[in-house]
Amino acid sequence: MTDFSDTSQSRADLIAAMTDDLAPVRRIKPAQGMLLIAAAAALATIGSIAIHDFWWGLLEGEASGYFLITHGLLLIVGLASAVGLVAGAQPRIGHRGNAPAWSTAMLAIVPAAAIISLFSAGGSHAHDAMNDPAAWFCTSSSLTAALLVAAASVLWLRQGAPVSIERSAWLTGLAAGSLGTLAYGITCPVDSLSHVGLWHVAPVVISAVIGRLVVPPLIRW
Repeated sequence: MTDFSDTSQSRADLIAAMTDDLAPVRRIKPAQGMLLIAAAAALATIGSIAIHDFWWGLLEGEASGYFLITHGLLLIVGLASAVGLVAGAQPRIGHRGNAPAWSTAMLAIVPAAAIISLFSAGGSHAHDAMNDPAAWFCTSSSLTAALLVAAASVLWLRQGAPVSIERSAWLTGLAAGSLGTLAYGITCPVDSLSHVGLWHVAPVVISAVIGRLVVPPLIRW
């Protein structure tokens, strides 16, 4: 005859052994994550201005429409990606929205337009754009600013329990790249379509790829 009392006791002992080391944790709030990323973006902006000086042409009506549209789209991508990664720190299943994908697709129109414009204007213009003396400086400065946003994003994700590690990694790279470029961009006086369309969008692509490769081991739980 089976002794069900022994079975129940064994099950209770097993459960007790599994829960002995568990401790309650403080529930994370999305607003705190957004504030953390916003603070990092603000710090990156202040640092960029301190190092490179603010471009006053922005306030004096000198900025081209290309410049304003590109950086407006960078802001949209940054916000959408930040909202997505902040929400992703809380484990759940179901639809998470596709705002980051749509906003990134909108941003992709700018470099596409820049490339079409350059090749339509002739090979010499395309050659000049690819040898833009400010290209490396803008790209590297934007990526440097992006590091602060990336660090804040990873810190937030580590406080939570993201289920989709790969998606969170992509969003971290997109948020860092776009907000970092935006932080540096207000110091850059070069506002042509070829420049902002290529070299103010390239850091977003680079940051997204780096984020996908580097972030997963840092936030895995």
